[in-house]
Amino acid sequence: MAARSYSPLLFVLFFSAVISCNPKEDVVPAPDPFPSLSIFKDKFITEARARGYDFDMSGLDMQYVDGKITPGNGREYCGYGWINFPPTGRRQVFISREPSCGFANYTDLRREIFVFHEIGHAYLNLQHDNSFLCDGRPLSLMHENVHLYDYYEDSPDNKKYYLDELFDRIAAEEECINYAKDFSVNPVFFSLQPSGQTWTFSNSQGSFAGERITNTTPYALVISSVLGRTSTATGYWFSQIDNPNIPQNAKVTLRTKVYSDGLTGPGIAIGLRGYEAPLSNNGAQTVETMVLTTENAPISGTLDGQILELTIPNFTRKTIILIPFAVMLPGTEGKARFEEFEIIVEE
Repeated sequence: MAARSYSPLLFVLFFSAVISCNPKEDVVPAPDPFPSLSIFKDKFITEARARGYDFDMSGLDMQYVDGKITPGNGREYCGYGWINFPPTGRRQVFISREPSCGFANYTDLRREIFVFHEIGHAYLNLQHDNSFLCDGRPLSLMHENVHLYDYYEDSPDNKKYYLDELFDRIAAEEECINYAKDFSVNPVFFSLQPSGQTWTFSNSQGSFAGERITNTTPYALVISSVLGRTSTATGYWFSQIDNPNIPQNAKVTLRTKVYSDGLTGPGIAIGLRGYEAPLSNNGAQTVETMVLTTENAPISGTLDGQILELTIPNFTRKTIILIPFAVMLPGTEGKARFEEFEIIVEE
């Protein structure tokens, strides 16, 4: 019998086919696009313990949701953290699976950063902080556009800073902070503006009326008594400043000029309140830590640019909220105009 001859080419093709049909033992499995959020909670606890905090996070609920999150303020979010979620009264974090949000494509570290940001809202009681460091990096993980920045993907040192600052705002003092202006040249940190600010007028009984003058300068806050209604509740304007980017230990002064053709009764005043969020075993609790007011010495009568002011001698960056007030006291009749309503910073 004649021996069979085999084509070398056929042998190679057959051998290659056998190899290609066998699974490779070193194939890396595709990462889970939506891993359990408990992983990030555990990481957060670990980072907190490394900084001396022993948190019980059983009171924080975390879950994925389909579609973007609409908390009722007219905006849509890819992640959201509630200190007090209305249906449950508990701390709550939602992360969206919406493809346009991109969470499924994030690296593990970017997911960590994004989830820690939302935990910062829900568990540490923090609002957005859009300040920057001198080198152009965001000052905090709590920047409104957290998804746009790498933060610490390529730098362990950056990770230490950002997590230190997340738990304690004083940590930013170790960096060069961009205060957006040189206070020694222009000390005005905050002033009444025609737009871009939220101001609210409050009077529970409707015995005072508020008007905000923004179509002519100088801009002004106006409070006036309502004819025929005797006031027994204070009327006041206020605005909330979240995470004020003011140097540690600076002197901070609320100042305004007041005009009136004539006030009768107790008169008018200004006020400034500050809030911090000290950490406890169950998370942060937002507490009022500062109340300054001139209500114990109000001014009345005819006023022609009389200055009212209050001063914080040593500001602390632990302050997460500042609220300035323009006030008309109960029993006051007439109209008052607050001009050049501003906060001055002296380093």
